[in-house]
Amino acid sequence: MRNFTKFLSILFAAVIILSGCSSNNAADSQDRSADEKLALSYVTDYYNGTKKEDRLKFVDENVHPDVQGKLRQWAKLGASEDQKLKEPKVAESVPYEDEDSKGSLVLIQSANDKEMIVMIIDNKVYMGLTPSGNDGDSYSEIRSSFKTAK
Repeated sequence: MRNFTKFLSILFAAVIILSGCSSNNAADSQDRSADEKLALSYVTDYYNGTKKEDRLKFVDENVHPDVQGKLRQWAKLGASEDQKLKEPKVAESVPYEDEDSKGSLVLIQSANDKEMIVMIIDNKVYMGLTPSGNDGDSYSEIRSSFKTAK
């Protein structure tokens, strides 16, 4: 009887631990704003995407009309393997506003130490910026808007 009680205690503890882990992952995805989810989809489905048709569909459905032509051209080529962000995650987002538009900037970081800032305007992707390596690039200036350390 003692062994059975010990077994039940261990089983109960394991169920609690496992259910806590899965609910944290679900809560994390539920806590993301629509802009953050769209930015992550931009990286996974468009930027890292392997099929031209899927990238073009993403442009048609999720890219701001002002830049669809440019992103449609790039969708035909796709990113090379060394440019892709492995296991991308949303690190942080900040509001964005200028005289004509309103949205957010979303910082995406990856397991291979790459990152991208995705600009969302009017619930559509407007652009994705990556560091160019030049000291005078605009990426560094925009990157300073985020509290998340590099």
